[in-house]
Amino acid sequence: MAFRAVGRVAPTKGFLIKLRKRVEFFKMGAETLEMKRDKLIKELSALQGRLIERKELDKEMMEVYEQLKVAYAIAGVEEMRKAALLSQPFLVKVKTTSLMGVEIPEAQIVQKGFKPSPSIQAPLISALDGLQRMMDRLIDVVMLEAALERLAIEVADTMRRVNTLRKVIIPEHERAIKYIEERLEEESLEDFLRIKKYRMLKRGV
Repeated sequence: MAFRAVGRVAPTKGFLIKLRKRVEFFKMGAETLEMKRDKLIKELSALQGRLIERKELDKEMMEVYEQLKVAYAIAGVEEMRKAALLSQPFLVKVKTTSLMGVEIPEAQIVQKGFKPSPSIQAPLISALDGLQRMMDRLIDVVMLEAALERLAIEVADTMRRVNTLRKVIIPEHERAIKYIEERLEEESLEDFLRIKKYRMLKRGV
């Protein structure tokens, strides 16, 4: 007889022992995955609490935009061009750390895009400093959202694997074990009756 999650079942004591060991292994695997799922959900919940940073960033972006408009009105086009010439590439180094097997990205700013200069007017320096701070926050939020996405995917995948073990693989193996036990019990009873009949015939009953 065949069970989809087990394969072909041989009603023997050896195969029964093999299936029992396999079920124990699957149960241990399910428990380990459940522990992983719970820890991932805890981490996910903690990070979700930081999503308010996205709203704060939106507000900060509007404030920086207003600062730049004021600075442009005060300093003029030439001053803005001068600031642009003093700019440099904004460089970010991204690395990953492992959290329960999930690769979480982390960013480190290695070079900022603006160097303050005494030749630039104060309102423009203030606006550009605000822009720099906003970029720092933006990178943090991007890393946060990337971490949330990866953790959410891993949680869903772990839950799917747990459900497959708990609702399909383990029950199928337990049904196969029950089937083999019943077959072995039937064979044992048949052997007992056969031996009993043989002894009775031998005694001439």
